[in-house]
Amino acid sequence: MKKIYLLGLVITLIMILCSGCILPDGEPLTTKSVTEKVEERYGAGKVKVKRLDKKTWEISPTDFPDIKYTIKQKIGHGGVIPVPAYTDDDNRMKVLGKIVLPKFFSRKEIENIEFSDSIIKYKCNVRSDKDVEVLCSKLQAMCEYMNEYYSPVAKDAYVIAYFKEPRRFIPNDLKYKKPAMRDKISKSKIVSYLDSKYGSGNYTFRKVPSDGVSHEGEVEVKLNEYPDMPFYLATSTKPGKRGQLTDTLYIDMIYNLASKFPASEYDSSSYLEVQGEEMLYGERYYGVLLRRYFKWGDETGVIENAQVTRKALRTYLDQYPVVNYSDYPENQHASKPPICMVVSVQF
Repeated sequence: MKKIYLLGLVITLIMILCSGCILPDGEPLTTKSVTEKVEERYGAGKVKVKRLDKKTWEISPTDFPDIKYTIKQKIGHGGVIPVPAYTDDDNRMKVLGKIVLPKFFSRKEIENIEFSDSIIKYKCNVRSDKDVEVLCSKLQAMCEYMNEYYSPVAKDAYVIAYFKEPRRFIPNDLKYKKPAMRDKISKSKIVSYLDSKYGSGNYTFRKVPSDGVSHEGEVEVKLNEYPDMPFYLATSTKPGKRGQLTDTLYIDMIYNLASKFPASEYDSSSYLEVQGEEMLYGERYYGVLLRRYFKWGDETGVIENAQVTRKALRTYLDQYPVVNYSDYPENQHASKPPICMVVSVQF
């Protein structure tokens, strides 16, 4: 343990020294290096480079007279040890987006589009399969247009679309809990809790052994109806309910089902991910993230097929009351887990 602390101290000291005394790694940008960089993209003699200030250059590709963007030098971090290093970014996708996006998206839809360096991020809330179908059609058309008419500009850039269903009702109790350790809870208390919630004889439980690293010492529970989907006991930290037993059934069942979804039946790509998410982009979500990456031109039909996979995922989840009711097995509070589908396109 002392060695870990010592290593952390050394790294901290290096970062402090690097931030104030060591020159950045690499070479600063020059008009010559910027010109060489952009000529690799557009071809020799096919781009004008104008220095605007010490760290900023204006780029004007002659084959694309409507495109004019800037490259700026920055100080970032590089290497295993995060020492300062020269780097750069540009706003070409923001410039390109302002030209292309209005051809396919409404003004209101464009309000949900963000730009960062070489990325266009399109975040849209969806409530139905039809919403997803319409927006995916627009995404497909925009990418086709961008690739056909502005391929050199968009090369190596990304368009990332987020099709996010709204979060459903989630009981506040899910926020206030910590793992329950078996050695600190009597068997009678565990049985009493599980009998009252899931019915006598409808479950099994055990103390997680030392080889179960992530949940070592906790109380693992399995319902007879879902023998291969464990969840865990917890104690409430909510004011007025501290120490009372609760459990992680709802979110753990979402994790379990997401991992068991037969995604390869709909898309065999290794770039498809399906996983449960308690937190999504900084907020509580308690849903499923379906993510698909592809490089434009290497595959076809990916955006359309992602819709098919998403619909199949919804049908699959709808079969399980355990994730469609936040109070299972009473099944009084419907709470279908939302799906957020993310499609990342690299040009």
